Amino acid sequence: MESDNRPVIIVGYTAGWKHVAQKHHRDTTTLFVDTPAAAREKDLAAVLAAAGAPCELITTDYEAEGAAARFHDEYEGRPPAAVIPGIEYAVPFAARLAELFGLPGAGPLAADRLRDKGLLREVTADSGVRNPVSRPVTHPDEVRKLMAETGGPVVLKPANRQGSIGTRIIRTAEDVAEAWTECTVREHRAMAAQSTVPVRMLAESFLSGPEFSVELLVRDGRALFGNVTAKSLFPGDRPVELGHTVPADIPAELSERLRSATEHLLGTVGFATGFVHCEWIVVDGEPHLVECAGRMPGDGIITLIDLAWGIDITREYLAVMRGDAPRADLPDRAAGGAASWFVSAEPGEVIRVGGTSAATRLPGVVSADVLAGPGSVTRALRSGRDRVGSVVATGSDAAEARRRAQDAAASIEVVVRPRT
Repeated sequence: MESDNRPVIIVGYTAGWKHVAQKHHRDTTTLFVDTPAAAREKDLAAVLAAAGAPCELITTDYEAEGAAARFHDEYEGRPPAAVIPGIEYAVPFAARLAELFGLPGAGPLAADRLRDKGLLREVTADSGVRNPVSRPVTHPDEVRKLMAETGGPVVLKPANRQGSIGTRIIRTAEDVAEAWTECTVREHRAMAAQSTVPVRMLAESFLSGPEFSVELLVRDGRALFGNVTAKSLFPGDRPVELGHTVPADIPAELSERLRSATEHLLGTVGFATGFVHCEWIVVDGEPHLVECAGRMPGDGIITLIDLAWGIDITREYLAVMRGDAPRADLPDRAAGGAASWFVSAEPGEVIRVGGTSAATRLPGVVSADVLAGPGSVTRALRSGRDRVGSVVATGSDAAEARRRAQDAAASIEVVVRPRT
């Protein structure tokens, strides 16, 4: 593997993938593929020029029809060792490009199904996968109609965006108009540089229960490694993640049920090779599908997996995407626990941040980071972008790790002056 000097293509830049390039590809070029608008917004030419590994930037509108075929025709003489989807929007392009280069990947059909939440509902509807009641909606009246049909709250969410952007729980018909404007217009302006595909909305029956995600490394349809993450949410009507615990401290039977449900889902959509991050809500003991991403998770979950399981799962993923076997024996039981807990602030102008250094000295704390500083502006919590910091901690088990992360996060103070 070390002697393979072919470039590795990562579609969709994030800082996390730059760190991967610096750690794993110091002797191999990493080609970052992103849209022209995203490259400008993130100043990627300068960012990659300063990277501690050989990185190149290629800009293309990868969501456009036929983009993968055109890219392959242009770069056929420079075949890559692997094609990796870096973000949600890149999953279909990466799958098609991998297939054109004869490399492992999710497969175009599976990638399309995972990328589109509405299509995923349709494909899994009669497969035994439990889904909420779901409808594509183009007008607030259609949201009100579903509320009347189900007799309860609904979740308004985009079918083709990532993270919790544009997602809101609507509990009364009187809230529909304002929620529609927020979710379909205001929240998506911030993502215009990353995805030019028009947003499509879903309305779904609200499911109440504990939330989990399942992370699987898959080769040729068979799971090589699996983890279950327990999720905690901030209170309120925006399902923004407050914390993650790895592995989920739940009975083994439920953990196995969540993993089996994910493997069944992947078989239904025809997923071949790659990494998946599949989210579930457990209702009356049964997993119900939220969504499933054909890529590695964000929010630092990979860091938690590495810490709790004692592995470098990204290294193993890269090996599998090159067509190799994992470089290490993959464990079936975590060595300990790891957890993250996020920090939020009231909307306004930050005047002081305190407690970060003290938090890093608490038992088990691996990191404590606050992105906001004096003079920066915070806003109401509507998506993960509005959180201002996070803490990561380890413990002898998941429960101890979560307590440590919570205690450290509680010791951080972000003082805000409300803006008038």
